[in-house]
Amino acid sequence: MQQQNITGIDFSNSMKVSKTMKDIIIVGGGGCGREVADFIECINKAEPTWNLLGFIDDNEEIFKGRRENLKLLGSIKDWQPKENEYFAMGIASPQVKETVADLLTARGAKFVNIIHPTALISSSAKLGNGIIMYSGAKIGSDDVIKDFVTIQSTIIGHDVIIEPYATVSSSCGITGGVHLKKRSFIADHACMVPGTVIGEDAYVGIGAVVLKDVPGTARVFGNPARAYK
Repeated sequence: MQQQNITGIDFSNSMKVSKTMKDIIIVGGGGCGREVADFIECINKAEPTWNLLGFIDDNEEIFKGRRENLKLLGSIKDWQPKENEYFAMGIASPQVKETVADLLTARGAKFVNIIHPTALISSSAKLGNGIIMYSGAKIGSDDVIKDFVTIQSTIIGHDVIIEPYATVSSSCGITGGVHLKKRSFIADHACMVPGTVIGEDAYVGIGAVVLKDVPGTARVFGNPARAYK
């Protein structure tokens, strides 16, 4: 049986589903989830690993108007994980990630890391569980990346701590010793000086230049970054 291609990418040399491949479901069918599907395809091209069953999402019309081969298996709120199923986090919103991860793990869901084959990770870095890492990401020396962190195509400097559910968007400057606390969100092209602490639930806007610590729940934008309500 050929592996189902749900990404719309032309894989003319479709692989056979190996008996050793594990069934995986992506949680969330939005843009992030569909990108995770692409990453799984890339992983499988290098080494057949995952048999992608489809997506779960509470929006029944999440794929309306999109390519027909995207498969919605059911809702997140009603899904009962099976023993042989693995899950990948396909949601970028930190707060939603936490809610969904708590719900499904309480039911026994097993989340795994999906790391694009082109990502570079220092051997001294420590990774949690449920992490999503995009193409071109780089994790530096002695970094600590905790559970359910999403790192898009960006470079993370040395000695950085990223706490659970945080999201780092593309082309950011996360310099040495930065500490991103739980559920923080760093938008594209934001950068920060070494040692900066970004508080819980803080939002750093697109292109912001952060020169000092950002308090929890603050929303900062601009150069230099300033707080806005």
